[in-house]
Amino acid sequence: MEVFAITVLSVFAFIGLMSVRSYLFGLVKTKYTDKGLKFILCLPENIGPKLEGIVRQIFMEEIPERLMSDGKLYIIPAMDDEESKKLLESLKSQYPLEMLPDTVSYCMIQERENS
Repeated sequence: MEVFAITVLSVFAFIGLMSVRSYLFGLVKTKYTDKGLKFILCLPENIGPKLEGIVRQIFMEEIPERLMSDGKLYIIPAMDDEESKKLLESLKSQYPLEMLPDTVSYCMIQERENS
């Protein structure tokens, strides 16, 4: 009987140690570093009803960080879609969003590659 009790206690101790180990490994998150990339989302016409869900899903799954961008989502809305623009303005208070102009007519080169 004594051997059985020690065996049961040993199994519970092993399970406890494994759960503590998995909990501690869960606390340590992989840190993604900013590689200077930008995550740009170009929206089509009439995306308004689905836009909030898309933006929330992108940030719930930490997609900008996983893609090693700067953590912001840059959005180019459709030209005539006022509903999407209003929704994006309200989402700016919750998420790091940047609305880009309808047409981007310039390009900025910050660094030059050495040949």
